[in-house]
Amino acid sequence: MVNFALCCGASSTRVEAAAANWQAFGLQQLVFGEACLEPTPERQLLQAVPHTPQDEPCLRAMLTAAADLTSAPWLLLVSADAHLTPIAVHNLSQLARRDHPRQLVIGRAWRLPSHWFRESATRHQQALWDEAIAAEGCLDPPTRFSWVLLPRAALQQPPLTLGSSLEQAVPWLVDQARTLGWPVLEASSAIPLLRPTDSPGLLQAAPIQTWRPDCTGVVLPYAAGQPRLSVLVASPQGDLEAVAERLRPAASLPWEVIVRPDLPDRGPGSTAAAWNSALADARGDLVWPLAAHCPALASLPLVLRVFDAPWVDLAQFAWRLGQHHHPADDPYRVEPGCLLAQRSWLQRLGGFDEAMDGRRTLQDLKQRALDRGASIHAVPLELFAH
Repeated sequence: MVNFALCCGASSTRVEAAAANWQAFGLQQLVFGEACLEPTPERQLLQAVPHTPQDEPCLRAMLTAAADLTSAPWLLLVSADAHLTPIAVHNLSQLARRDHPRQLVIGRAWRLPSHWFRESATRHQQALWDEAIAAEGCLDPPTRFSWVLLPRAALQQPPLTLGSSLEQAVPWLVDQARTLGWPVLEASSAIPLLRPTDSPGLLQAAPIQTWRPDCTGVVLPYAAGQPRLSVLVASPQGDLEAVAERLRPAASLPWEVIVRPDLPDRGPGSTAAAWNSALADARGDLVWPLAAHCPALASLPLVLRVFDAPWVDLAQFAWRLGQHHHPADDPYRVEPGCLLAQRSWLQRLGGFDEAMDGRRTLQDLKQRALDRGASIHAVPLELFAH
C-alpha cells in the first residue's frame, strides 16, 4: 500500500515524461504551477498558487495545499523530471507507514542519458532500470537532492520567498527537522530514483551548491533474515576452513564468510577470480574482499558501523605491514582487505577485473566507482598490523 502523495512544482520544467511514470504506478499526484498535463483521477493540477519572484511555486503554498488535498500520511516532494522505479516505490511505502515516527528522509538521483526515458511509461521492470544504471548511470553528489519524504501537515511555515525547487527547499527542511529533534535520514542507496541528462559525468564536476545536509543516519537496502555483510576470502586451499571458522565462530552473527581457493597457477588474476566466485553467492548488502591477511574478529562490528553514516558507498581503511604504513586516503594504492563496498556498487561495475592482481583490481574498482558518483569514506583505523 502506498502511503504517500507525490508533490512537485513544475513551472519551468517539462514534466510530461515523469508524470507518465508516476501515473503508471498509480500514485496520487499534486502538480503545482503551469504544466502541460491532463488531469486524471490520480492527478490534480494546481496552477493558481502563489509564486516566488523567480516564478516558482511557493513551498509554503504547496505544503499547506497538500495537507488539505490528500489524506496520505506522508508527502514525497520530487523534482519535476524524476522517474521512480518499482523498488523505490516499494521502499518509500515502507518508510511512509502510518505508524512511523516523524522524520525527514532525503535522497539523490541517478542520472541517465535521455534515451533511457523515451519509453518510460512502459519501463516498470526493476531489472531494466538496474541495467540502465549499470550501463550509464552516474549518482548525484551529496550536494544535490532530488526528493524529500516528510509527514503531511508538518513544516508548513517556510519563508514566503522560498520556492519549490529542492535546491532551495532541502536546506530549510533539514534545518527545521533538526530543530524539532527529528531524525534526518539519507536514503539514496535504498531508493533508486532517476533523472535524465545528456552529460551525466559533468554533474560531478559542477554541483549546484556546496552545502551538504547534516544527516543523523542512513537508510540502506536490507533483506530481513539475510546477513548484512558478506566477507569474501580468497585464500590457499588448505587455509579455507580455518579462516571461515575464525571470522565467523557463531551462526548468529550478522555477517557471512564465503571462502574460495586462490589458485596462483591461474595467473595474477586468481585473487579477483576467487572474489568474483564468492560474490556470486553473497547475500549481504555490504561486501568485504579479503586475501592473505585476515582482520581480528572484533573489527567486523566496527566495519558495520562505518556504513551507518550517510554518504558512504565505499570505505577504505589504513594498513600497516611491518614498517610500511598506507593511509586510508591513499589515492594510488589499495591493499586487499582495505576496501569495502556496498554490494550494489560491485554488481553494477561488473565485479572484480580478473585481468589484474588483487591490488590493482581494487584500485581500478575504486576509481570506476568514484567516476560514477560513489562517495568513499577514509577510515584511519589500521585493521592489519604485523
